[in-house]
Amino acid sequence: MFHTRNCLHRRAYQHKVGNIIETMITEAFLKADRHIRIQGSQGQIFTLSTAIDDMVAYTKLTDNVFEQILNSSSQELAEARQILHNIICRHLYKCLGQTRPDKALTDIQETIHSWGADLAKSTPQSGSLDVVLQPEDFVVSVIVMDYGMKEKNPINNVRFYCKEDPTKAIKICKNQVSKLLPEHFAEQLIRVYCKKTDEKTVEAAKKHFVQWCMDMNFSKPQDGDIIAPELTPLKLSWRNNNEGEDSDDSSSKETEVLVNGLKKAKTQLNFK
Repeated sequence: MFHTRNCLHRRAYQHKVGNIIETMITEAFLKADRHIRIQGSQGQIFTLSTAIDDMVAYTKLTDNVFEQILNSSSQELAEARQILHNIICRHLYKCLGQTRPDKALTDIQETIHSWGADLAKSTPQSGSLDVVLQPEDFVVSVIVMDYGMKEKNPINNVRFYCKEDPTKAIKICKNQVSKLLPEHFAEQLIRVYCKKTDEKTVEAAKKHFVQWCMDMNFSKPQDGDIIAPELTPLKLSWRNNNEGEDSDDSSSKETEVLVNGLKKAKTQLNFK
């Protein structure tokens, strides 16, 4: 059950497309906030952000707000209207990639505010000189994935009953559950998006993202070798994907084949 919950968050609830649509809707509502008037109790007028303080006004915040902005002709709502129009037309911010921090992040919201500037400054040597990126061009989100109890194994807090004695609750240890349980039960995922969607800017932004991951000592993005093949070899721990055991096994096999080949050649030379 806990594993399924985690998988659903990864595949659906925290999907990169769903998350960026939520972000774009939030941006549109923030831009429209001061220009939407909602009447609450006793004739008081509230905005989108203050309607929560009045139950009558708050109950009027339905999906109609989205349609109201999208179909408006007010110049004051032009920016918000354009964002919602882009969502409808699937002109979404482009996901540059995903990475993981080497240590758990604290004060996430404060940290995120500075990362836009860091991404803009992380210009790789091979970057396009005619593309200038600003901090406001980037959107950074940190998603926390866990099994329901942050870093703890939730099974340790569950009690089980046996059919033999349904009145007695027992605990079960990790090795009684499965050997496929994870070593860690929580992780943070860092996703970076670019608001500009033209091909040239997105290509440059992806290289900024990879360079930023290197500078911050984050994990290598899954497609890092594809979007920035000239950058990833520069970081020692990123070379040839040598962080995994498979690479070590492959390297050992190659070495073994080479040694056996040399021995065979030596034997043949001695025989001749």
